[in-house]
Amino acid sequence: MRSKPFDCCGFTLLEVLIAVMILGLSITAILHQFSVALRAGSIARENTQAVIYARQKIEELKTAKEIGPFSESGRFDDGFAWQTEVSEYNHPEYEADPELYDNLRFETFIFKAIVTWQDGDRMVELATLHNVRKKQWK
Repeated sequence: MRSKPFDCCGFTLLEVLIAVMILGLSITAILHQFSVALRAGSIARENTQAVIYARQKIEELKTAKEIGPFSESGRFDDGFAWQTEVSEYNHPEYEADPELYDNLRFETFIFKAIVTWQDGDRMVELATLHNVRKKQWK
């Protein structure tokens, strides 16, 4: 019995090339997922920082000694810009019955904080209502 010269166990060149191609595509897909995850993490960090800045600005408005309608803006050191606005809140029932509003001991304001970054392409806006004792009742 004679054995054939090419009858040995192993992989052909074509099989090796296909395996390398599948491995390369798999690694490329995995690296792409890492890139997407890093980008999503960065966006989440920026959104979180913007919300923290907006909450900080609203808390500053709440601690002001005199509260009245006004607007203000500025920039943080890390590229975030902010704008705050205080305006009177007019409840629909107040317009229907002005005497009801006159008898209240407080007035309601809307505190709004807007934080932008990436040259205004991204934005977070927070707003809240805040009751303040009227001057004649202090």
